[in-house]
Amino acid sequence: MAWSPEAEARVERIPSFIRPMARKAIERYAEGKGYRTITETVMDEARAALGM
Repeated sequence: MAWSPEAEARVERIPSFIRPMARKAIERYAEGKGYRTITETVMDEARAALGM
């Protein structure tokens, strides 16, 4: 799954111990919605949908 530079920078702000789990959850959400690139907008949608 491709990540935009802005989304990559944003995911780096997530604490390191939870980052892998958050990244996987966002990627699963994006795949389920048919997205090919994760952007900050996709991250916001995933966050709202997943209660993050």
